[in-house]
Amino acid sequence: MKVFYFENSDGAVRAGSSAGGFFTALAEKILTEGGVVYGAAFDDSWEVVHTRVDRPKALEALRGSKYVFTDISGCFSSIADDLKAGRDVMFCGTPCQVAAIRKRVGENENLLLIEVVCHGAPQPKYWDLYLDEILLKQGKSREDIASINFRDKTEGWKNYSVRVDFKDGSHFIQRHGDNPYILTFIYDYTLRDGCSKCPFKNPNSKADISMGDFWGIEVLTPEIDNNLGTTILIADTSKGEALLSEMAESTSLSVEEVGKYNPAILKAPNTPWEKAEFEKLVSEKGFLFAANKVIKPILKHSKPALKSRIKSIIYRSYS
Repeated sequence: MKVFYFENSDGAVRAGSSAGGFFTALAEKILTEGGVVYGAAFDDSWEVVHTRVDRPKALEALRGSKYVFTDISGCFSSIADDLKAGRDVMFCGTPCQVAAIRKRVGENENLLLIEVVCHGAPQPKYWDLYLDEILLKQGKSREDIASINFRDKTEGWKNYSVRVDFKDGSHFIQRHGDNPYILTFIYDYTLRDGCSKCPFKNPNSKADISMGDFWGIEVLTPEIDNNLGTTILIADTSKGEALLSEMAESTSLSVEEVGKYNPAILKAPNTPWEKAEFEKLVSEKGFLFAANKVIKPILKHSKPALKSRIKSIIYRSYS
């Protein structure tokens, strides 16, 4: 498996992407050639859903990380219909979602499967609870939201924030190292139970290309590190390698080398022994109370190493 990296030449696209903007570049290529793209987007209620896009102008909705697991059951028949019509199809999702598409839809030369490097997928209920509690504190409702960004780069790629912009011009912003939703994700409290037993870590990926953040860039390739965001890419099939050889920059790095700094490439997450207590607290006291209860002791003892751990774990760069 060959390792590549990508940095979008369009500064605006790169700034608006979670990492280096590869997802946008590849999706634009597919769409301009008459294909379709499936990826995660917010719906009108700010839930995260998998969406079909067939024109470049609609692509912006799929850009950027969405740290919420989505139901892709509605994609199976739609993808099959697109392939039957002879259209190129690009599907981007978690490794388990990609494996499900591969199994249900079958092999097809027009199907391109892109997996995000996945630490694990938060259950949607936690996103709903978190968002509603934050909105309550802000005196807002979901109808007041203009946009949500899990990876705002105002202070740089490595020091990103969770940001919610409102229609009245105000906003909520919180650095990832202080944000309860991101922290409970990083420390595995909100993940789906099956994530700790994920069978699709490299080298068992079912995708054509694995895509994520190039964490460790300052050590592995410091000459290209500018804190604007860089996408790491792994060719999992010959189809993926041919495409990456055309679009991205090759490296001499191994999967094991990049996996040292982004362990989600190779390893499944753990299950915290306090997870049951966390779930109980959420049901009794709410998400923010439960998150602060379990995260504060961790931060007290691990604050110096927090930045490194967060960089090592963050995933799902629809970049």
